[in-house]
Amino acid sequence: MFWTVVRVEARNLRAERGLWGLLILLVLLVAGAAVSGAASVRARQAVVADAVLAEQVRLEAARTRLAAAGEAKSLRDDPGDPVAAGRMVGHLAVLPPAPLAALARGQGDWLVDSARITTDSRLGARGAEAAISGPTVQSTGAFDLAFVFVYLLPLLIIALSYDLLAGERERGTLALVLSQPVSLMTFVLGKACLRAAVVVGVTLVLAGAALLLSADGLATPAGLTQAALYLAALLAYALFWFAAAVAVNARGKSAAGNALALVGLWLVLVVAVPGLVRMVVEVSHPPPSRVELANLVREAASDIEEELTEIEGDHGQAAPAGLRLLAVQDALDQRIQPVIEGFRAQLTRQQNLVNRLRFLSPALVLNEAVVDLAGTGGEATRRFEAQADAFHQQWRAFFFERARANQRLTPADYAGLPKFVFEPEPLASQGARVGLGILGLILPALVLVVVSTPRLRRVGRMA
Repeated sequence: MFWTVVRVEARNLRAERGLWGLLILLVLLVAGAAVSGAASVRARQAVVADAVLAEQVRLEAARTRLAAAGEAKSLRDDPGDPVAAGRMVGHLAVLPPAPLAALARGQGDWLVDSARITTDSRLGARGAEAAISGPTVQSTGAFDLAFVFVYLLPLLIIALSYDLLAGERERGTLALVLSQPVSLMTFVLGKACLRAAVVVGVTLVLAGAALLLSADGLATPAGLTQAALYLAALLAYALFWFAAAVAVNARGKSAAGNALALVGLWLVLVVAVPGLVRMVVEVSHPPPSRVELANLVREAASDIEEELTEIEGDHGQAAPAGLRLLAVQDALDQRIQPVIEGFRAQLTRQQNLVNRLRFLSPALVLNEAVVDLAGTGGEATRRFEAQADAFHQQWRAFFFERARANQRLTPADYAGLPKFVFEPEPLASQGARVGLGILGLILPALVLVVVSTPRLRRVGRMA
């Protein structure tokens, strides 16, 4: 009888214009979000490409001056002096976009995905405004695929499932249905399963098509695995909302009451709980002070400029100019490093708390999973910053060792400058984190179905 219910419901849905209107709307929303996400990724890549080109131009200019003029008069632009060259040339460390970067902007508008590495303090390269926004800042206003699926997909499911049972009762057909050799549970689950198959099938097809259109580097083992995790998270999220609809229908209330209950559940789980979680995280672990970090950046730049001016004023007679500037940079780093470490520890505590509290809301679970897979969340950024810091030490060591040995740079040194290569997170650890989130969606869905079973039996006797 289950398949009989499915076949009858399929005929009914084919004639339901509202369903086709909602599906067309979903197609348009996903297409628009995919285009928006891809455009955002291209725009960020263009900015990084311009910065990389500027670094290459600066490097070639330094090489040309080194070959043509030899030792310069000013410490600020001497391409042969290791300390001056380390500040002047620089190297752009870049966090490359993940294959699924177009799925979600996440915190991409706030977090650092590139840094110009010089022998100066890393604080100035991190970006005072971007580096301390924290994992609780969500770009809820961004129109991307994460927004469409996290916020709008549940509303589509609610619109198609709020009257699974109440509609039959209010039309007076429920008694006729129950006079047939079919249980109420089979009838409701048959209708719910067909509607879930339609919505989930269309959603996964659209999500897959959006990936093919907007993702870059998808045809790799890592890209394909991340795409599979993304689709699995979408499937689990949609099934949770269908399970919630079945549970609400099992209460035996009117269609209007069911719709009100489901919309209220959406407001609580998608809007209210994520907002409360962000508030709890920020109260428990307040974000670092922007003012303090900005002041440190200005003080560091000011101290360097003052020392350069003094060195040029006495022509480096008090001590070798490069070594004096090197000593100033070392002193600044010793003063600034505890502050940076404090910022980073606070952001880590924030993200860890978010990871624990995300299971309070399926919307948070899906959003964190999508942002994680897109590489626009805190995990990827913290990994990038740690590697950029390590490369900063490598860059400084390259120039400072030559400065302490009183060696001038040669064309061979320029050819052998260190280069930054980002090492992505192992796929196993990312997959485990996202997989735990998927499990956190499936288990509540199963609980809702189990809880609704005895209620459906009672509603059947009441009918």
